Amino acid sequence: MATTTDLAEVTFVVNAWGQAAGGIWPTFTVRLDGVDIGTATAATANQSRYSFTAKVAPDQAHKLQVIYTNDGTVNGVGRDLYVKSIEVAGKTMTPTASGVTYDRFELDGKDVIAGQEGMWWDGALNFGLPATWFPAPVSTTPPPPPAPVTTSTTITVNASADMAKGVGAHFKLMVDGKVIGEATATTTAKAYSFTTNLTAEQAHKVQIQYDNDYYANGEGRNLYVKSVAINGKSFDVTGSGASFDRGALDGKDVLAGTGNLYWNGTLTLDAGKDYFPATTTPPSPPAGTKPVTITVDASADMAKGVGAHFKLMVDGTVIGDATATTGAKTYSFTANLTPDQAHKVQIQYDNDYYANGEGRNLYVKGVTIGGKSFDVTGTGASFDRGALDGKDVLAGTGNLYWDGTLVLNAGKEYFPGSTTPPPAPTPPMVSVNDLSLTEPGTTIVKGGIADGYLHTEGNQIVDSSGKAVKLTGVNWFGGEGYAFVPNGLWADSYQGHMDKMMAQGFNLIRLPYSDAMLDNGRSPNGGIDYSLNPDLRGLTSLQIFDKIIEYADKIGMKIMLDHHRSGDGASANENGLWYTDQYPESVMIKNWQMLAERYADNPSVVAADLHNEPHGAATWGDGNRATDWAAAAERIGNAIQSVNPNWLLMVEGIEIYQNNWDWWGGNLMGAKNEGIDFNVDNKLVYAPHSYGPGLYQMSWFNTNDFPNNLPAKLTESFGYLYKNDTAPILIGEFGGRFDDAQERAWISKFVQYINGDLDGNGTKDIAANEQGMSWTYWSWNPNSGDTGGILMDDWKTIDQTKMNHIKPALYQGTDTEVAGRTDAVFTVSLSKAATQTVSLTYATADGTAKAGQDYLATSGTLTFAPGETAKQVKVTVLGDSVAEGTETFSLKLGGAVNAGIADDTGLVTLWNHVAGQSQAASTLMAVDSASLATDGGYDGLLLIDPLQDAA
Repeated sequence: MATTTDLAEVTFVVNAWGQAAGGIWPTFTVRLDGVDIGTATAATANQSRYSFTAKVAPDQAHKLQVIYTNDGTVNGVGRDLYVKSIEVAGKTMTPTASGVTYDRFELDGKDVIAGQEGMWWDGALNFGLPATWFPAPVSTTPPPPPAPVTTSTTITVNASADMAKGVGAHFKLMVDGKVIGEATATTTAKAYSFTTNLTAEQAHKVQIQYDNDYYANGEGRNLYVKSVAINGKSFDVTGSGASFDRGALDGKDVLAGTGNLYWNGTLTLDAGKDYFPATTTPPSPPAGTKPVTITVDASADMAKGVGAHFKLMVDGTVIGDATATTGAKTYSFTANLTPDQAHKVQIQYDNDYYANGEGRNLYVKGVTIGGKSFDVTGTGASFDRGALDGKDVLAGTGNLYWDGTLVLNAGKEYFPGSTTPPPAPTPPMVSVNDLSLTEPGTTIVKGGIADGYLHTEGNQIVDSSGKAVKLTGVNWFGGEGYAFVPNGLWADSYQGHMDKMMAQGFNLIRLPYSDAMLDNGRSPNGGIDYSLNPDLRGLTSLQIFDKIIEYADKIGMKIMLDHHRSGDGASANENGLWYTDQYPESVMIKNWQMLAERYADNPSVVAADLHNEPHGAATWGDGNRATDWAAAAERIGNAIQSVNPNWLLMVEGIEIYQNNWDWWGGNLMGAKNEGIDFNVDNKLVYAPHSYGPGLYQMSWFNTNDFPNNLPAKLTESFGYLYKNDTAPILIGEFGGRFDDAQERAWISKFVQYINGDLDGNGTKDIAANEQGMSWTYWSWNPNSGDTGGILMDDWKTIDQTKMNHIKPALYQGTDTEVAGRTDAVFTVSLSKAATQTVSLTYATADGTAKAGQDYLATSGTLTFAPGETAKQVKVTVLGDSVAEGTETFSLKLGGAVNAGIADDTGLVTLWNHVAGQSQAASTLMAVDSASLATDGGYDGLLLIDPLQDAA
């Protein structure tokens, strides 16, 4: 009988794979001579090795059992275990070998069949292992295996991302399945470096695992791997050694290598042993030589995700290599060279590429040799295009559009014999200040619309607090021409007009303009009493719009800009289209984008009426670029959204659709089959015009069932879009004089309809928390010949008769508590002006204050041009009414190029809002940090005087 000391340790290997059912893989136990020695789960459809170790008596036969324990079927799919073979000390036995049996179900010896690979039922494969497989161990002690030689390996992943919901693309860097590090890529391309120790002179799998893919509502998160370098050597992510395992890392959905990761998955690079050379002690410099540092400042046009590769040579000997990318970077190389002697410095570009309009190019922006600059376009430089053979030699250039060698004939003055190296230039250092501020608390919006931008949900317009609201306003024309300024400024100040509008309950001004108004700094053509409007003296028409919008923001009024016509004049374009020969669509779009950028930071501007009253030749959805207003509206709206995604976009109808006539801009029947679709969702509002019989006797005004026929007619024209919950409706123009019974009957039924009584039976057909259709009445001005205005002819008195007709449709808001906002303004500073461009990244990071609750997360890149020393980063701080104590978050700096970082963290301390304090009292005042000897290390401090009201 063997004693414990006689036993030999033996490894048993089961080669197996599995089939899952219901998300659960097969599990098995290995039993040796009746004793369990281990359990495993075959969690892959690929054959894998499962090892178990036990001490066994030598020179004896043994019985090994592979016991399957969790057979099952889920939705018609069976869970099964497949055993290919077992291995012991290099010897193999298959389940189909002679003497192997399969005891199915209970291990009772009753349902025993011949052995087989597929274990389709619970049970045990029984292997009889002969004594010859277990020889007694040789008594001599074998020498220990040599320790593997390791090398310090640096892997650099140059990546960027499409962000979604404010979050970048997260990835892990693994080698041979082991996580080395992780990072989150943002929109700015950045090089992420990871260092680990790996076995030298051996191939390894480098794996980039993307794990937070997202797509919803047209917003997608993607990871772009632009290049990978292993120990400084570039690896082609699209080459034969690369593959992309989409989804789980299971070998099932394997695609060709790619740098564009549109799904979760793992980019695997099979890197050969040449990427992992053994680390050796560098030889001593040859006698009579000196180390010289050569720097190459370079960037590249990338192609197929790969940058421009170049080698740095001196006198034909390769010193090193690098791969330049889109961001300018300085690459340093050191060579041992004979001093007081001229040398040829050669930059050899070797991976030029051009196909399908995509070209790779290398740009050498500067070269220094021993700290001394060399002009790559000067007389000492030349470019040997193609092979380095002296045949196609051009003048020196920094723009390498072809493979070739830039040769710099550096004289001996670049290689002095002095042993004292010149001092290295000191780069500027970057720092960011700390801040302290009081949370802005909350504000009660009484009966109005919360600050911030609006969006749509179904047929409702929703404010920043999440409440359904209604825009009910007035048209104030004149800016479109001929005066190029809203009318009536000869009778009252613009503030006086706007205060009167607010007093009547209006919350929106539709402010018409023309392309002509924006021509070459156009100024008003009279129409202003400067004694009433002294702050408008000397301003252009656009600057007067600035003043009106600035005052709207102050009093809580909303603004909708209206492209009323192209040239100067009144009413819509005479050709019925949105452009003219003098002002083509391109000019219209350019002007819209200018306005969208100009007012991007003023949330009182909430909407853009893309064009006023398409009619006549205007069509809807027929594909004719010259007349199709629906297609043009999408082009114009998407152009606006490319620079300002926050505005509501108003799309009017046309006049004639399939022989159905309506008011100019009032016919939206075509939207049923050809709806508008902007790039940014939840911003579309349809904005038809609709008038009464005082303007024109439409056929529906002269029927026996007028005005009871109006709800059906309005629903046919545009109301079905609201009724079907497709989109909100804002009636851009309606109005009249209401001086006869027919017109009064019309306005009564019309107001009833837009207020939510869609069938005209006297009761609203919308939910209590929903709003009816929005509108802007035509007009505030009394000088509209067809309708008159809310103002009477003296330009001061309100026409109460008109107000009484439309007052039931005014927005009746409820009080709402909304979060206040203020800005934490960081100053990022350079210690001195740089002589070359400096760039760095920034991103907010949570402390006890949390993004989305206490502040809005932000990230990006700062760029300092030569000579600049300061940049600002604004982070929006959110208020609340909860006493949370002091909270903190920070702004982190990183990725500095051409600069060092002295202070990479700006800390924000948020003090609790003082109950009852106005938001104006949270105004921040910068204080010189030198006067704050006990500021706890803050670079700067913002103090708040709770008694001071900024208003």
